Amino acid sequence: MSVGRLLEEGHYTRQKLNEEVSNKFLQTYLELLDFSHLFFTQKDVDELSAKYGSSMAGDVLLGTLKPAYEVYALYTKRVDDRVAKVKELLRQPIDFKSNATVELSRQKSPWPKDEAEADQLWRGRIANELLQEHLSEHPIEPAPQLVTRRYDRLARNVHEQDKDEQIKLFLNALAGVRPAFRISEQSRHEEFQHQHGPLARRHRCHAPVGRWLCEN
Repeated sequence: MSVGRLLEEGHYTRQKLNEEVSNKFLQTYLELLDFSHLFFTQKDVDELSAKYGSSMAGDVLLGTLKPAYEVYALYTKRVDDRVAKVKELLRQPIDFKSNATVELSRQKSPWPKDEAEADQLWRGRIANELLQEHLSEHPIEPAPQLVTRRYDRLARNVHEQDKDEQIKLFLNALAGVRPAFRISEQSRHEEFQHQHGPLARRHRCHAPVGRWLCEN
């Protein structure tokens, strides 16, 4: 029995994994990865929706996990690209006299429409992080180095998620689509192990990546 069939036939709910659920499934997965809407752009979201929005739940029913890996791979690329741009910003002088505002809590904000808008958003964000470090009463190291280490740690955390952990997050997204989608951890764990091998480690940091950026 596939993971999707297991969900559909009783462990989660009697509700079919239809197109509506599929669209919400994809959106929930993207939100889990990019909680603060900092890495994907609206262009990314639109392209993923066109490719998987109506079929992702059906793919699960068929035992196809390709969408989980492809979306995560795109997320990893976006994080890597952004961390590289952050490091470039940190090598440049920052204007702290700007009157621009910075939106720190972005979970209810739209994704930036494209890379140019994302770049602008991040310039303000990094300037704010540097300013906060400069204002610290007890700095432990120069602000650019501290911020660089912060984003190196983020990228490392993203790369440390192996395929088992990626799929666990993927299934967590499906579990979050409907309040009725709840299953005992033991049942899900046993079924998933049967199909894809043991989950060697619990998912460590992934859903909170956006929260971490928002709260620190």
